Order: sequence, then C-alpha cells, then structure tokens
Amino acid sequence: MIQDFSDAIHYILNLSLDAQLRLFWFFVMFDFPRYILTDVYIYLVERLRPFFVSQAREKAFASFLTMNPPLVSVVVPALNEQDSIAWTVMSLKEQTYKNLEIIVVDDGSTDATPQVCRRLSRLEGVRYFRFEERAGKSAALNYGLKHARGRYVVFVDSDASFDRDAIFELIMAFADPKVGAVSGNLMARNRRTNLLTALQHIEYLFTISVGRRIRAHFGMLPVISGAFGAFIKDVVDIDSLGGHEPGPGNDSDLTIRVRKIGYRIAFAPRAICLTDVPENFPHFIKQRWRWDRNIVKNRLRKHDDVFNPFNANFRLKDALSFYDTLFFHLVLGMITIIYLADMYTNYRGIFFLIVLLNYLIYFVSECLELLIVAAFSGKASDLLLIVYLPLYNPYKIFLKLFRITGYLQELLLYYSYRDRFAPLKVRLRMIRW
Repeated sequence: MIQDFSDAIHYILNLSLDAQLRLFWFFVMFDFPRYILTDVYIYLVERLRPFFVSQAREKAFASFLTMNPPLVSVVVPALNEQDSIAWTVMSLKEQTYKNLEIIVVDDGSTDATPQVCRRLSRLEGVRYFRFEERAGKSAALNYGLKHARGRYVVFVDSDASFDRDAIFELIMAFADPKVGAVSGNLMARNRRTNLLTALQHIEYLFTISVGRRIRAHFGMLPVISGAFGAFIKDVVDIDSLGGHEPGPGNDSDLTIRVRKIGYRIAFAPRAICLTDVPENFPHFIKQRWRWDRNIVKNRLRKHDDVFNPFNANFRLKDALSFYDTLFFHLVLGMITIIYLADMYTNYRGIFFLIVLLNYLIYFVSECLELLIVAAFSGKASDLLLIVYLPLYNPYKIFLKLFRITGYLQELLLYYSYRDRFAPLKVRLRMIRW
C-alpha cells in the first residue's frame, strides 16, 4: 500500500518496463518522436548535408543574386502604425539585397501613419498607396501585389524588422526551381518585456526555427506567416492564383493554394525577422484563438479536397501535411485530456507523482531542444533561456487545453466570420466554407 511520496517513487521504479510505459504512454507515443527524435534527426541532416549534397546550384544562384539581382517587391500593409512603420521601412532599406521596391499600403489609418508614410515615400524605392477607409489586410496586400513589379514578392508585417541579410537569404531558397514560396524565420523582438513574451520566444525557437526546418525537409510545411514570406510573383498574382482572400487565415490559405498547384514550400532559417509578440494575456489569447479557428476553417472546410485520393490534383504530401497539422494541433489536445483522465482514474493514488515525473521528463527533453536551438544558431546566449524552461511545459499544456476552445468556436459557431480582422463590409461578402 502506497502511504507517502517515497513509497510512490519506490513503486514506480520497481515496475516492469511495460508497466512504466503504461504510465508515460503519452510522452513515449507522441512527444518523444515528435520533438526529440525529429530535432536530433534534422540537426544531423543539416550538419551532414554539405558532405553528401552538391552545393553547386546554390552557389550559382547566389552569384546570380549578387551580380544581377532581380527586382524584389516588398509589400507592407499598414493600419495605425505611426510608431513602427518607419522602423520597418528603414530596416528594409538597410538590406544587403539592394534591388528592392518597398510598397506601403495604408489601410485607412486614422492616426499619423499617412504623414509618416508620405515622408518615407520620398526615399528612393519606396512607393506609398492609401485607402481612404479601411478595406482589410487582404485588400491592402492584394493592392500591393497588383502594383508590384518584381519577379518575387515579399509580404511583411508593418511592425517587423529584419537582419540585414534577411531578404537575400529568403530569396536564396528559390535556387530550387520547384519552390514557389518561402517562409522566413520569425523571432520575438520584445522577448525581454515579461515572462509571457519570453515563453513565446522559446516557442518560436522550438516550433519555427527548428520545427519548420523539419516540416520543410519532409515537404510538409503548411503555412508561411504573413509577417515574413516570399512568393514567385507570377504564381500568386491576382490574375493567376487570385492573391489573398479576405478574412483571417489568408496567409495559410495562400500557402495551401500554392502547394495545391504543385510547388514546394521552403523554409529559410537564416532569413531572420523580428516581430512583436503579444505582451498581455488578453491579446495573446485573441491571437491564438484566431490561429486555432483558421486551422478548422482552412483545413477541415475550405481545402478538405486534399484528403480525397480521387481528386485529379491529389498529392500525398499535401494530405500528410494536413493530417500532421490537424493531429498535432487539434487531436492531440483532446488526447491530452484523455491521458490525464486515464492516469487519474487508474492511478489515483500516485496521480500527482505521475504528473511530477512527466514534468521532469519534459523539462529534460526541452533542455535538449534548447541545446539543438543553440547549435543551429551558434549563439551561446540562447542557452540562458533555460531559466524559463521550468515554466515552458505548463505553458504548452495550457495552450493545448485552451486551444480546444478556439476549435469549438469555429466548429460550432463559425466564429472566423465574425472576427474583426476584416471590416464588417468585407465579412458580409466572405464566402462561407
């Protein structure tokens, strides 16, 4: 009979391997292969790649971009960004890739953004357009796309800043002619503001800086963030693919449509974009609910044809990409609840010990993930983030459980069609999927 903590520890240590696996099946079945094995795998792949794969094509393309760089159009939609838009434009002006046109589209700002943008438009290579009333981010992006003259078009957020080689590194991914779009590497610029921003920074490092390497390697990258991504202009043009559709989730929708016509989606880990993450809980939850609702809208409803093997354009990698996203975002949250209920029902006497041991297992795993992040970045300073890791797993569990609310909002209430991401006149005309 288990009477105290030491008895519980003794009980677990003396269980057979099968019995121990029974206690920690969730980690063994899902998170260990998902995070640890794949992180180690992609690290080894990228470190060994130069020894087994010719770099001739990349070197030739880099030489082309240096000697005869094609025009790249950067579209920056802005809405009431008087304090940040100048920083974004100047960060683009300081890029080592010089053949840029910067197109700022003001979506009916009511602050001093128009005055700031008019001053910026006096700079060489900066073009400014303004809507007199708000039409929505998608309309601003499409207006910029319509006026873009470059071979490649890059969409960025109006509060972003960039490493000086970011555009060059982003465009380098087009050395592969099968690539139609490229995701940049996002990091939290305001990571030192408070605990919430620090945890989001760690999340971005784990899920974007490393996680997107893995998905891109397997041809399953599902989304290019609207904050920083590049496309072949003729592929996504208004007259070809139709540009961005209105409403939230337009970035993932556009990425999916590029995948569906046969192009690969690449990830450029050295194309660093710094963006501000939410600094308070209400804004954080609002953002995550929007992301969660978009998964349901775009992957379960609008583009559900990717699951149909009889579809003329069916591609197994597209279907696997959808399954991967839906399983590890939607289904796994449900399974987390099942696991906790299983442990509480069948091991009530040692339930809190099981929770504690899970916590320790995940902490060790996250330390390994952080080592891989630092190995990729070459920055020993990344290891200092270990001080936040004791809170990272509770943060992830909270996100998994809270995410279910966002899914239910969309599954039951079609909440994305009421999201103020787009103005009312646009929401009323949106196609309901």
